[in-house]
Amino acid sequence: MRRLGLIGFSGSGKSLLLAVASKNGFNTVDTDSMIEKQSPEAFGLLENGAEDDFRTIETSVISKVLNSDFDFAAFGGGVHYAHPAWKEIYRSGLKLVYLRSTFENLIGRFEARPLYKKLGREGYEKLFSARLSLYEKAAAFVVDTDGRGLSEIWSEIEEIWNSLFL
Repeated sequence: MRRLGLIGFSGSGKSLLLAVASKNGFNTVDTDSMIEKQSPEAFGLLENGAEDDFRTIETSVISKVLNSDFDFAAFGGGVHYAHPAWKEIYRSGLKLVYLRSTFENLIGRFEARPLYKKLGREGYEKLFSARLSLYEKAAAFVVDTDGRGLSEIWSEIEEIWNSLFL
């Protein structure tokens, strides 16, 4: 199967890059959008401290995605090597691209997100630090995003696609 998944912390640009992929003719799917449609209350679970309940919903959506037809998928910021769906993602053969950024570069992009509201800046920064190695362990490819425009990042992802599938 010819498909890539985008992972990275909240605000790293996964959904923006998915929109670029869609404009370039790729079949795309965004797990966060699917979660919102399926369970509108799901993201509120994160803010209310029910992360395990949210991850159960998210894992179900990921399973559906993995069994669907797509070229590019964007996964939520909690999808990494330690995620409950990791084994299923790995067994599917999906290649993951980690959109790596510094916390400082992401500030301003996630303050409205439920988990940030619950944890605050200090807690969110600790979460960011804890996830770094988990993203790297899960990813087949790493694309650095700091100081780069969307088209430059997309070009690198397109090069990855071409190297794998053309």
